[in-house]
Amino acid sequence: MPLKPPPFPPEPPIYGAPGGGYGSAPSFPEQQGSYPGPPLPRPGFGPPPQPGFGPPPQPQGARCVQGHAIPAGGSFCMEGGHPIALDGIQMSGDPFNQTAYAPNQQGASAPPPMPQASGSGAYGEPPQPQQNIAPPGPPPAYIPPPPAVRPPTPAPPRAAGQESRRTLAGFLVSFQDDALGRFWPLWQGKNIIGRAETGQKVDIEIAHGTTSTHHATVEIDGGRLVLADLGSTNGTFHNEEAIGFQGRRELRDGDKIRFGGFSVILLSVAARA
Repeated sequence: MPLKPPPFPPEPPIYGAPGGGYGSAPSFPEQQGSYPGPPLPRPGFGPPPQPGFGPPPQPQGARCVQGHAIPAGGSFCMEGGHPIALDGIQMSGDPFNQTAYAPNQQGASAPPPMPQASGSGAYGEPPQPQQNIAPPGPPPAYIPPPPAVRPPTPAPPRAAGQESRRTLAGFLVSFQDDALGRFWPLWQGKNIIGRAETGQKVDIEIAHGTTSTHHATVEIDGGRLVLADLGSTNGTFHNEEAIGFQGRRELRDGDKIRFGGFSVILLSVAARA
């Protein structure tokens, strides 16, 4: 058996008609030789008009730029589709004869209120200064840190028997026991002459049997040199003249000195400088 086509749903009734619902859009007659005007709003569609929006209201008897009559609510004439003449519209307020938002109205068209910030931020009024706050005082004066105290560098330990360095003042030179010569340095201050290998500390050690353990001294102060006997057994001689027991005698460069039976020659650095 042939299948029947499915039945089409009934058209909805016109909004506001006795049966309720929506109806079909009304048709417009076609006109020859002219542009059709804009379609009229269909009844029952679209939201209700909101205040402050929509095209400006047209005065009665509005005409296009060619002088043709324009139906109420339209912007083009029916004869040629010419636009409405703006010189026939009474302008007041803004160029569109209306404001973007209706004043003193609450609705969907009203702009949302600006957010208010309770504290400090990018919105709202600037924060009010706090009361009863003392002004900041001057910055504290700069106090430089104390200089770092470096501990003293300890002196390197001396080897056993090593003394601090002294200023050279002259020499005692002898050729009595050695044809090539022997010499002993004389330093500023007191120089003690005694026999060698006795275990006693002396500055000039003479290995001779006639020399006492602590025989004599040569004291040097600057360029002045003084020979003194320390109570030696065999005596002390200056240029072959005995100076006596614990005697003293001033020396000069090139003088000959004899400690018991051992002879030396004095060389003064200050006299030869």
